[in-house]
Amino acid sequence: MARAPVSKTGGWGFETLHPCQRRPAAVHTRKLSLAFAPAKFIREVRAEAVRVTWPGRDETVRMTVLVLLMAVLAGLFFFLVDQVVGLAVRALFTGSV
Repeated sequence: MARAPVSKTGGWGFETLHPCQRRPAAVHTRKLSLAFAPAKFIREVRAEAVRVTWPGRDETVRMTVLVLLMAVLAGLFFFLVDQVVGLAVRALFTGSV
């Protein structure tokens, strides 16, 4: 009777992606510069803010009205669905509408 292999690969030529050998020291000597430059950050923010295209007053009003209209329509839809489902549940449990 044969035993099942312990590893998922069954020992058939699997090579690990992370060998148990150390890397050369030259790779570890590189330093990362993580300094924060507030002045540079502020300059970049201002440069990006100049590129932003802001909507005009008429577009803002139009989009606000559309959002409010869609919210009212969604509210009405879910109210009607709730009423229909409630009516069906009441009919199911009481035997009458």
